[in-house]
Amino acid sequence: MKSLNEQYTGNSSNVYETFADLIFCALIVLVLFVMTLAIEVSQRVRTKVAAIPEVSVVKDVASLSAEEVAELSKELQQQKAALESQRSAMLEQQEEIRRLGEVAKKQREKVASHVAALQGEQRFTGATEPSKVLVAYNYRTDKVVFVRQKEFAHATTQKAGESILEYLARSTRELVQLALLSREQRFYSLDEANAIFSAFTEYQQINPTRSSYTITSELISLSYALKLSAFIAGDEELTDSAEREIELAINRGFRTSAGPSDSMYPSATVTVLVNQKRLLLDGVSMSANEFKDVLLAFGGRGVMLDFEGYAGSPPDWLTKEVLEPTGYIGKTPKVPSGL
Repeated sequence: MKSLNEQYTGNSSNVYETFADLIFCALIVLVLFVMTLAIEVSQRVRTKVAAIPEVSVVKDVASLSAEEVAELSKELQQQKAALESQRSAMLEQQEEIRRLGEVAKKQREKVASHVAALQGEQRFTGATEPSKVLVAYNYRTDKVVFVRQKEFAHATTQKAGESILEYLARSTRELVQLALLSREQRFYSLDEANAIFSAFTEYQQINPTRSSYTITSELISLSYALKLSAFIAGDEELTDSAEREIELAINRGFRTSAGPSDSMYPSATVTVLVNQKRLLLDGVSMSANEFKDVLLAFGGRGVMLDFEGYAGSPPDWLTKEVLEPTGYIGKTPKVPSGL
């Protein structure tokens, strides 16, 4: 910037221009002064604000009145109760989740067991005992009834420590009771009984040897109870003629099967009439209770059943009235849906 003297000397005739320069310089000095003052004031304000002590918003408990302490205690108790309620609810939810987890685990294991049985993945022991079915023949009506294996075995097996007289008395008493029970069951003609028997396949029999074993295809064994047949017919003693009649009737059939099988258990296909609550076995129609009585007559290793006539899970009446009372937990009629 040129000095005022130089401007004045170089252009002495322009007085107004020289005065304007003077005013401009004064303004610049004024602006610098104002800026310096503003900076100083700002620093002092910040220093004073920083020096103001913090005001505590929490009162000292000791300075509270009795009413305020009671109110504060009540609020704390309410908060504690709410926390305890939430904690109890969380514990209940955790217990419910654990319980549902256990139920789901058991259901998965049950389904896996059923599927494994269907796929032949389970290995059963005790498959060396022959499969058999027990019947009795009423020679007065020429009818056959299927006899429960468990009750008959109990009546005809002597217990440890039981004398001969005690055994004979108990056996006779239990056979009479079984005869009365059998009389309440359905009796079948020889043709119907033969159809039921022949509806089951043969099975693979394990025959242990000294160092290994052999496998043969076997037909279900048929057993008939002579003394029980007499009790069912209403006789106290079995005569020779009645015994011959029973043997001739039994020997008239029970010689065929549904064919060979590579399974360790004899099996049969059963048609389920869902709406009628009846079952068909090789053309013989039976109620759920009648079919249950037939299954209870099978012993040894038991049999396997394949049901047809429905999709998905078996109807409830079939499960509760037939499968569960007869202990069929190995092979399910159908694979559960959704697997």
